[in-house]
Amino acid sequence: MFGGFKRSGLFAIFGILAVAAIVVVAGLSADPTDANPQETFALIFGVLAVFFVILFVLQRADLNRVSGADARDTARGAAEGGREIDNPTTMEDAELWGAMAIEPIDREAVKARAAGWEAGRRSQNLAMIVTLLIFLTVPPIYFFESFVPLLIGGPLIAIAALWGSIRALMPGGEMDKGYENIGVAMAPLGFEVTERPQVSIETRDAVTGRVGPKVHGALVLEGERNGRRVSVRLAGGDSEVTVAAVTPEFEAKARDGRVRPVDGTPENLVAALKAVPNSTRWKKATVEGGPGGIEIVRKGGGQADWLCDLWLAERLAAA
Repeated sequence: MFGGFKRSGLFAIFGILAVAAIVVVAGLSADPTDANPQETFALIFGVLAVFFVILFVLQRADLNRVSGADARDTARGAAEGGREIDNPTTMEDAELWGAMAIEPIDREAVKARAAGWEAGRRSQNLAMIVTLLIFLTVPPIYFFESFVPLLIGGPLIAIAALWGSIRALMPGGEMDKGYENIGVAMAPLGFEVTERPQVSIETRDAVTGRVGPKVHGALVLEGERNGRRVSVRLAGGDSEVTVAAVTPEFEAKARDGRVRPVDGTPENLVAALKAVPNSTRWKKATVEGGPGGIEIVRKGGGQADWLCDLWLAERLAAA
C-alpha cells in the first residue's frame, strides 16, 4: 500500500486520527465563556507541531532507506548487466531494470536513476519550509489576536509555494530534467522517450476559482529490442506494453496469480503461459495478441510492473 514508505504512511494515518481526537477533546474541554482560550490553542498547536515533526522525520528516514536500497540494487544491476530472467516478479525495480538491459549500462544511466530521489528530497524540503512558515504565521494570529502575522507570513507562504511550482514546471525545471533522466536511464534497455505528459495550470473548481496543475497525456517509451519494435505507454499508474510480432489472435487474463489463456489460444502460447511463474504481481494484467503484435494492458500497476509485462510479452513473442 505504501511501498517503501510504510512507517511514515502508517504514522500519517493513525497520527491524524490521534491528533483529531486530541483536538476534539481539547475543544470540548475548553471554557465556553473564554473568548481566547490560550492554553487550549497552545495544546492544539503543540500537538500538531509534534505530529508534523515526527512525520517529516519518518518520511526522510523512509526516503533515505528506499533510495539507499535502490542505489545498491542499481549498482548491482549495472554490474551484472542484461541476463536471462527466470522470474521477474521476485525482482526489485532496479534489479529488473539492470537484467532487462540489452546494452551496457554506463555511469550516466546509473546517475539518471538516482536523480529522481534527489528531486524527491528537494520536494520534501519545500514541504518542510511551507509547513514551518504556516506555524510561524497561524498560531501568532490566535495568541496575539492580530492579523499582522498573516500579512507577513501569508505572502511568504505564497512565494514559497509559487517558487516550488515554477521550479517544477518552468522550461528546464524539475519535470523536464526528470523526463530527460528517464530517457537516459532507459537507453540501455533500448528505449527513448518519444512522448511525455504536459502539465498546465487550470481551474480545479469553478465555484471557488481554485487553480492548480493538471497532467495531460502519457509517458511513451519506444525502441527496438531483440529485433522487435517495442512501445510502452505509462499514464496515471496504468500501463500498455506492445511488442511487434505476428501471432494468431489470442487473449489471456490474470486470475488467481496466473496468466490464463482463453479458449482457442494456440498450443505453443498456452505452453508459454503455463511456464510463466505464479505471482500476485500479474494481477490486473490482460494480454491480447494478433497480427498487430502482443499487447499487455495493466490497470493500476506498481512502479516496475510494466517491466514484468515487457518480459512476458517478449517471452510470448519468441514462443
